[in-house]
Amino acid sequence: MKIVNKLAAIAFAATAMFSACTEPAPTSYKVTGILPDSSLNGKEVILRENFTKTIVATDTVDGNTFTFEGVADSARYCYAQVKGSRNFCDLILENGNITLDFTAERVLPAGTANNKLICDIYAVCDTIASENMKAVSDEWFAKHNNDVIAVVLYESPLFFTLDTDAKIAILEGLGENIKNLDFIKRELDRMKARQATEVGKPYTDFEGKDAAGNPVKLSDYVGKGNYVLVDMWASWCGPCKREIPNLAEVHNLYKDKGLTVLGVFVWDDIKNLEPTLKAENVTWAQIIDSEKVSTSIYGVNGIPSIMLIGPDGTILERDAAVRGSNMKPTIEKYLLKK
Repeated sequence: MKIVNKLAAIAFAATAMFSACTEPAPTSYKVTGILPDSSLNGKEVILRENFTKTIVATDTVDGNTFTFEGVADSARYCYAQVKGSRNFCDLILENGNITLDFTAERVLPAGTANNKLICDIYAVCDTIASENMKAVSDEWFAKHNNDVIAVVLYESPLFFTLDTDAKIAILEGLGENIKNLDFIKRELDRMKARQATEVGKPYTDFEGKDAAGNPVKLSDYVGKGNYVLVDMWASWCGPCKREIPNLAEVHNLYKDKGLTVLGVFVWDDIKNLEPTLKAENVTWAQIIDSEKVSTSIYGVNGIPSIMLIGPDGTILERDAAVRGSNMKPTIEKYLLKK
């Protein structure tokens, strides 16, 4: 009797193993969000594709949870957000059961293979030393250069902390599935523009309008014997406005001692310029760039974008070196040098 039972157990185990190995892949997805309390009950939740911003599905919070169900023809990089709240989570939308636990200290997706990889990426980014970032980045992109995880990597520190040359190399090495995505093509173009206007390169001219609507060029200010501090900004940009006191300080100190401060008004409606200049007491010259020419030429994807151009037209500094508390000492390094 014991032998029979043992044989039966072996047969059952073999059947279970066979069943597990041949279990069909899921043919639909279920995304379940778990919220910490009932305060968001009744709120709309949107599942939206990153970059294209296409809405994939919607639901309403009920009993501290929400659910999206459907069929994913391919893996897509998406995010779920409870409208009117900070409850937000990126995920790979793919067939299978996916959980978003908003009660956790750090909200990350769980439940499918690609979503586990998202967690792995952020775990690596939390622990990797900066000097090892490029090597680890190269390793990850080599493994995932033609699948949806490449898009996740593109948004992670494994990409955005790299220098421009390294970013270009990664983007040019992507597989056709990813490289042909519109936003990746735009990013590669931007990176190449950035590379062409890095520190040490000659400035590139562009044309806009002055406040009276007359044509004006960057070259109307550069190459006239002064250092030129160029500030690309907009009226709606909080960080831009926080730089205005720093710009005002160096303008007032050095406008007659070899420095020209020049604003380039971008990504904004011209009607907002004059009221903002008055409200912020901005007195230095402005170029209005309604056509986004300057930001395209200089590879800018965020403002304020500030650069210092030397009297000979060489780009001397960009961004961090001439922002915030760094602005004045950096400018003095050039103006006051013996």
